[in-house]
Amino acid sequence: MSVPIGPPPDPRAGRQRALVAMLRVSVALVAILAVGGLLLPEAQARPVGTAMVVTLVAVPVVRVGWLVIRWLRRGDLRFALCGVGLLVLMAGALLVSH
Repeated sequence: MSVPIGPPPDPRAGRQRALVAMLRVSVALVAILAVGGLLLPEAQARPVGTAMVVTLVAVPVVRVGWLVIRWLRRGDLRFALCGVGLLVLMAGALLVSH
């Protein structure tokens, strides 16, 4: 009989594969936009820089929304309410800033 080497397989591994892929694409997009903002002339660099900032702000909002939906599906109401509270706080900050 052989003895298994290492920890047993984790049944939770890979459960947020799509979220991780979205975050990786977002990092690559922000890096490309940052380089474009540095290398392009000022007239073209401004909208590229704006797109970079919008991406940097939108990605965490999407991530929290994604997790709220996941927590609601799993029945974890406390975490879902915390996530909703955070989204409401961000929306309130946006309204106050204008």
